[in-house]
Amino acid sequence: MSTFSLTDSFKNPVPVPVNWTARSALSKYLRSEALHLVVFPDFLQHKDQLISAITPQPVTAQLKVGDQFQLGGANPEIDVTPQAQVNVEINAKAGSNLFDGDPFAIAATVPPDVAYVGLKLDGSLDLDVSGTSGDLTFGFDRSSELNLGYWRAFPASGPNQVTLGDAFAETISNYVIPGDLTDLSQLRPGDICTVSGTGSLKVSGGVQVTASPNPLASVNLPLNAGSITVQEGAMAGLTVSFMITGAYQLRVRRLDGNTIELSFLKEKGTTLKTDLTGSGGVAAIKGEKDLIAGLLGAIDPKTDNSQLLQSGLTADEAQTFSDAIKGAIDHSLQVSFDDSLALITDDQAAFQYHIDVDVAQPDPIANEAVHRALEGDLSNLTALEAGMKADGTIAAGVKVISSVFSTAAKKEVSFKINLLGLVNVLSLSDLVRGSKFIQDPVTGDLTIADTATGTQIEAIVEPPKRQERVRQAMFESLLVTAAYKASGAVESFNLTSQSFHFALNQNTNTGVLTDYLNWLVALNLLTADDKQQLLGNTHVQGFSTCLLRTTLTDAQCRSMFFDEHGTLRPKTYYLEYGRRAMMALLNDQVEPFDQYRCALLDQQWPQALETGPSPQLAQVAGISSETPSYQAILSQLMGDVYDITWWASGMVDAGNELQSMIAFLAGRDPVSLRNDHAFAMQRGNLQKKMAKVIGGSKARFEEPWGMVSLFLAAGSQGASARLTTSSLTLIKP
Repeated sequence: MSTFSLTDSFKNPVPVPVNWTARSALSKYLRSEALHLVVFPDFLQHKDQLISAITPQPVTAQLKVGDQFQLGGANPEIDVTPQAQVNVEINAKAGSNLFDGDPFAIAATVPPDVAYVGLKLDGSLDLDVSGTSGDLTFGFDRSSELNLGYWRAFPASGPNQVTLGDAFAETISNYVIPGDLTDLSQLRPGDICTVSGTGSLKVSGGVQVTASPNPLASVNLPLNAGSITVQEGAMAGLTVSFMITGAYQLRVRRLDGNTIELSFLKEKGTTLKTDLTGSGGVAAIKGEKDLIAGLLGAIDPKTDNSQLLQSGLTADEAQTFSDAIKGAIDHSLQVSFDDSLALITDDQAAFQYHIDVDVAQPDPIANEAVHRALEGDLSNLTALEAGMKADGTIAAGVKVISSVFSTAAKKEVSFKINLLGLVNVLSLSDLVRGSKFIQDPVTGDLTIADTATGTQIEAIVEPPKRQERVRQAMFESLLVTAAYKASGAVESFNLTSQSFHFALNQNTNTGVLTDYLNWLVALNLLTADDKQQLLGNTHVQGFSTCLLRTTLTDAQCRSMFFDEHGTLRPKTYYLEYGRRAMMALLNDQVEPFDQYRCALLDQQWPQALETGPSPQLAQVAGISSETPSYQAILSQLMGDVYDITWWASGMVDAGNELQSMIAFLAGRDPVSLRNDHAFAMQRGNLQKKMAKVIGGSKARFEEPWGMVSLFLAAGSQGASARLTTSSLTLIKP
């Protein structure tokens, strides 16, 4: 049997009446022969004083571990060495915070006539067994440091007061480490035990996600006549499992004779994060393949897609499609849960439950859920939250007080599905067959693209170039879709047409932040004053992202080509908005090239237009081969003029073809003409014209110029953005 000893620094025994039995978690979980603690004069001078008489209050006395010892379940898991910090904390100051100055800042107020004596000790997890089921690992990382604490409540007035020595002995004799419900039952009213460290908490439960389709046209496909039936819809029957990572504390407090409070707290000044890697993430309740059925049923409920589900996809295609759906949903859920975690303040618990141990312990469901939660696996508890009663009860003797999982699961979560080519082929099943499934890891969007477009994107290996090609495909598809809608060649399908631009930077500085904010100003999401205020108040470095989205209604698509009187927009209209869009994205205060670009687009613009995208722009801009970075500057100037003039000419050419289609239809429903040969010829001409406009383009897509140009030309409405840096999260509108 193990032993306990307490000595001074000269190895002289210090007599305290410790009852060394399994009632003490230090004895129950000790996996060494002895536990030896050493006290110093600051403890000895108060040992025989009543706790309430010790001054000042609160006070901390340091102890030392005499010899290394280990704690654990079936095997040793926690090492405590002579170098470990061990403190005895005494606090009989009514109204004070027992955890004042603690990294886990939620207060525990000392009641009147109550004194606390606590013992805190540092340890480290054993590398070989960290994280295994049933051990004292609490979800903490392998070989990480942890801290154990137990505070026992004593009377601070009246005849039953005790000395520090006796209180310390009683604290050791009844020490609680929260390993299971039996341990928790040892707590008396007012007692508190904690364990703190860095690791991962596992959670899982049911979620509802809305699939938001974005039907777009492809320039590579012929334009058919008919109806599009897709719609926004919720995918039911989904569960998600993931880890919440970071520094956290498991704190247990006995509130009264029946109720124990179990809390999971984040460290002050930090933010917990979600991790869906490994085997985590979303899954359909009936199996992985049902993700496809769930998606099709959500966005195309009026169509029988059974043939596609049963035999329309090969096993590899079905797996690729399912993986892409899962990736898109996982990304949206991670953003939503991270947002909820970021909103947790230092004085809020991420999870908090009230437990009646006498009721919960004999119930197998409640017992198992709480026991696993003490090991860092909250998945049983969070899964039970789906059936929560009005008073918070989720199992026998277990009530939810707060849960970040429930908070996040109640939020509206949606993911985007870009259907490139659906406007052409009309049938979702037909588009899916033989298409390419592309899940963008940075935006989370799922793109189902016609084979030609999808193959072009998949062929690009470098992530930045691939992102640029995706942006180009979205711009081209949005432009073609807007043209088809404005012409009346396709039936209105009551969904907006959307586009996005995403940027990621690992080495963010003021210049990068300025670029991001310029984009938001260009999309009417910030004012120039807002931008300057944010630049003055925000220090940025490291990783950052900026996601822009725009939506176009049918009316905006028409407004892109025709004014309120139905007259085609002139070329000057597009030249002006293309120029404004380009200037709005430039940063002439930070980027030296942009000074020349701004001047060309502003004071020198009439000459630049007359000169065109040629090397002669050097004379207009006043640069020569002697100018530093001459070729790079000239290339940018030529690119700016080319992009604007190409787009303006293309929009005018497209508008003329649209006008021909409108004249042909003369108000007739395009669906009623699906078998009309003349209508087929008109559709073919329109598709060829748009293919010609798009096919000759050499436009650049590093920046959101194309998106902003379409946004301005369509009336400057329907934009949103999400900007994230190390010190700023900005969501607009």
